Amino acid sequence: MAGIDAPRILVVGGGPTGAATAVALRRELPGAHVTLVDKATFPRDKTCGDGLGPGARRVLDGLGLAERLEQFHMPMSVAISGPGGVEAVARGPIMEGRDLAGYVTPRLALDDLLLSAARDSGAEVHEGVAFEGMTPAGDGELVTLSGREAAFDLVVGADGAYSGVRRAMGVPRPPMRHTHIAMRAYGKVTHPDKPVSDTLRFDFLETLLPVYGWVFPLPDDGANLGVGIPVDHLKRQTARHGRSLRDLFDLYVEDLERRGFVVSGVERVATHQLPHAAARTPMTAPGRSAVLLGDAAATINPLSGEGIFYGMAAGVQLAEHLGALERAGGSWQGVDLAGALTGFERAHRRRFGRHYRECYLAQQLMRSPLWAGVATRAVAASDTAMAHVALMLFDEQSAGSRGLLHLARRSVRPLLRLPWAARTGR
Repeated sequence: MAGIDAPRILVVGGGPTGAATAVALRRELPGAHVTLVDKATFPRDKTCGDGLGPGARRVLDGLGLAERLEQFHMPMSVAISGPGGVEAVARGPIMEGRDLAGYVTPRLALDDLLLSAARDSGAEVHEGVAFEGMTPAGDGELVTLSGREAAFDLVVGADGAYSGVRRAMGVPRPPMRHTHIAMRAYGKVTHPDKPVSDTLRFDFLETLLPVYGWVFPLPDDGANLGVGIPVDHLKRQTARHGRSLRDLFDLYVEDLERRGFVVSGVERVATHQLPHAAARTPMTAPGRSAVLLGDAAATINPLSGEGIFYGMAAGVQLAEHLGALERAGGSWQGVDLAGALTGFERAHRRRFGRHYRECYLAQQLMRSPLWAGVATRAVAASDTAMAHVALMLFDEQSAGSRGLLHLARRSVRPLLRLPWAARTGR
């Protein structure tokens, strides 16, 4: 139970990042008063691919929430298709000694479940309360919440891609060249031969690049399906071909059907921006008692569009960092907060920086039909490489120098067998 003089922490945003952060803060700082607010009332929908890979599952297991997730669908495999009809499959749940199993969890249900977990942890949760701004005040922030002011020692901005906390901190939004836009829908997807219900599917198709598509399975032949594309490329598609994002989504559905998939009952089509980690958005700002996490900090995987894992992992890492300072007899409050937040941000960059860079490089590679085809064939020929790619998509895997050399050898060999004109595009 937090005392009257307990440090006051505000978490803005009740999605997976905010809820997991609140649970972790209550565990690591039991003496702190943790308040979580969200402008929505739950359950509420959120535009998302709904896929939780092994990384996200591991975070939720570590928070003691595994039993709450048993109701959700758990695919065991990952499939990637590239130009020329090449398909690489990682068949889990265990591949190359790594557990690939995850969940597909509609956000309408997942976010409500995790918000309940935050409430059960002892956090004070307020739905329908909007963050309207904040100003520095003493050693903390004076925050306006739905017209009322309250003081907090620390504000955690977990309020998404359009973060109000980020604007209040004066941190610029990520540039459009590091922002994707995605369109998501729900429907039924089946195939006479492929185990759709057991597989997280990514498609990098020659006719659509740099668009990527996905099909994430739900019970009873249901699926979350969609497309993603860099914002600047969508603008070019619109200028050159008059194509909207919905046109690209429809083209992806047509391509699925050409490959034998049966797609029906498409509904609940929605769009969302995905600022990805190549933007290197600051998580902190000088003179501010605040920190950004998740989509607000643009920590979305540049290759897969996955953001839930990175936001939740950062929230747990922040809580553990502050808790470790307390247990060591130090302090993270007041004049010590700037150093504590800087230490957290550095630790987070050390943990994920290489992974983000490699995923961004892979994303750039997969924009080219030639290289996308070569890379997919190389990955399809190696279980080790495919396991690495699956974990790059849904975890914090980095290929490492040995893995990159292994993949490069497999990629270059077929490329050298191509005619000169095909290699150079002439």
